Amino acid sequence: MKMLMISQYYPPETGAGATRSAAMVKYLARRGWDIEVLSELPNYPTGKIYPGYKRVFHQQEQDHGANIHRVWVWANRRRNLREQLGIFGSFLLSSLYFIIGRPRRYDVVYATSPPIFAAIAGALVARLLKTRFVLEVRDIWPDAAVDAGKIEKKSFYFKLGRRIEHWLYRRADLIIPVTGRSEDIIRDRCGKTPTRVIYNGVDLDHFHRVECPQQLVDEPLDPSKFRVGYVGSLGVIHDLSTFVRAARLCEDDPSIEFVIVGDGGSRARLEEVLAEVQPSNLQWVGLKEHCKVPAYISSFDIAVNPVYDADIFESIITVKFFEYLACETPVISLARGLMKEEGDRSRAVVTLPPEEPRALAEMIKRLKADPERLHKLSERARPFIVEHYSRQEQAHKLSDLLHDLVGNLN
Repeated sequence: MKMLMISQYYPPETGAGATRSAAMVKYLARRGWDIEVLSELPNYPTGKIYPGYKRVFHQQEQDHGANIHRVWVWANRRRNLREQLGIFGSFLLSSLYFIIGRPRRYDVVYATSPPIFAAIAGALVARLLKTRFVLEVRDIWPDAAVDAGKIEKKSFYFKLGRRIEHWLYRRADLIIPVTGRSEDIIRDRCGKTPTRVIYNGVDLDHFHRVECPQQLVDEPLDPSKFRVGYVGSLGVIHDLSTFVRAARLCEDDPSIEFVIVGDGGSRARLEEVLAEVQPSNLQWVGLKEHCKVPAYISSFDIAVNPVYDADIFESIITVKFFEYLACETPVISLARGLMKEEGDRSRAVVTLPPEEPRALAEMIKRLKADPERLHKLSERARPFIVEHYSRQEQAHKLSDLLHDLVGNLN
């Protein structure tokens, strides 16, 4: 079976979209799929084209036996709506230009969203090539953009986004949400298109506890410090403001240090809150290679998963939630909805209400004083992920679904 996967983000870029796509390619290829991936020239999250990819329109390489086609985009930091529309729209146009210039036969076109323009590209390409279109929905859009404060619900952009959303749902032969809550929302809006949940998760081959993280992290580790960390994209759902303010509230205990690892579209927001709060016990070490992420997570005594308090975020689970647990690191999650439910089910996560820095600071101090509880949280973490959220198992389920889809439509 031959698949064209359209994923705007792909490693060496970081983030949930790139990580999920790469893992699916890896395990689908092992199941015999012949895969081509269409993605952008890597630039996320810095907004600058990575070395080795500059001054080209198209560059081809291989990953796990799949052909990765990287096409030009207007790379920028996505600091405002104009820049966001520029980079996402340029990927849509480059994708269509590339496909028109080299039409091939595929059994299925698989597009992952957000960004929504990658989904639009998938729908148009599938129609052009007269093949099946499968739409993966990781965030409900444009609702997520509203709750993140990117657009107003009464705006033209929201109304246009809702029309595009409904059009995409109707065009798809199959919709793949990543949670049951998201599936319910999609069915309410467009119940005629079949839906099947393929959960997010973690690549257990890559994410595991690193016993000597100092060998991989770039900064010296002080064994006398109790490390509280965040690793991941600085995205629209991630409430780093609460994390920073909690650090300030923990300054009375000099043995506690806070660490932020990552970069992303909300960098300016983080810079503003750091300038305002000025915590003396926090270091922001920036973006790190994907291969080093498990070592950073393993260096933490507690990993924090902070999410803004918005209704639409109740239907998702962040990828870092799974990655923290796969590395056997105790987690404090600031969330409602599905993330709270799964955190409680795992018995490896302490869940607090979102956007409450004082509650976070108090829980950090409480757990620091209770090493036995920390140990119990740690030993429950990875077994829960292995049982419920292995990327390999989810990819196998997806492979079976796609084989059934292709067979039923022939």
